[in-house]
Amino acid sequence: MKDISNKTIVAMLAMAVVITVLGTFISINKLSLTNDLGFSFLTGAATSSTTGVTNLTITSQTSITNQVNSIEFGSGYVNASCTACAMDSNGVHNQTANCCISFYNVIQGFLLENTGNINISVNYTCLGNCSPRELLGGTNPTFQIKATSNFVANQSREFSAADTAASCMAYSGAVLGGWNITNATVVNNPEANYTTVIRTGMWLCGNLTHFPLDFKNSQDAGVIDINLSIPEDAPAGYGVTNVTFIFWATSAG
Repeated sequence: MKDISNKTIVAMLAMAVVITVLGTFISINKLSLTNDLGFSFLTGAATSSTTGVTNLTITSQTSITNQVNSIEFGSGYVNASCTACAMDSNGVHNQTANCCISFYNVIQGFLLENTGNINISVNYTCLGNCSPRELLGGTNPTFQIKATSNFVANQSREFSAADTAASCMAYSGAVLGGWNITNATVVNNPEANYTTVIRTGMWLCGNLTHFPLDFKNSQDAGVIDINLSIPEDAPAGYGVTNVTFIFWATSAG
């Protein structure tokens, strides 16, 4: 027998290593378990996937709340020494000396608050005896309305925290800046000024195209006060029926 050369031994050894590695790979592959490199080496492993979806819809809410829903002046009469009895819902009672006898001293007007999540405009309409003569009778009666930011009026009972800034200011136009009373005949009656109540109503804050009353709690409320002047010749029995104010909120939403 001839001696086997070193080259032949090295070749045979290399072939044995290749056969060993290949056999090992084939054995592991048959186990069908996937590792981080994508090789499967465990038989029977199961894989599955699914998805999850989260849905969220934020809606706009147009809402106005009257936190003081009644102004009650009560019953009384004009002092015989006076020509009229003038009263205001903001606590200014007996404006004409001691001329208002037995009427209540009202200290709060209607408190309107934007309780939605979108800016709004506000107007009113009136039901019942809405003219001064219908409500009070007599000579030169007065039945008036005014609108004021609650930051100025400082009334309690707001649903949220009390206002810390002027409201109805989101639109700063020359005509509609701040609370106002406007319609076709009354243009820009400024905040805190009285004007006569009318049945068809008027805008108090903004209009159909501008919505200045913010929904933020710091500037979302206004006070609507009523002023009456009852003449000395007002007949008994007038004013016994309710006058109803309907406040409307309008928004772009």
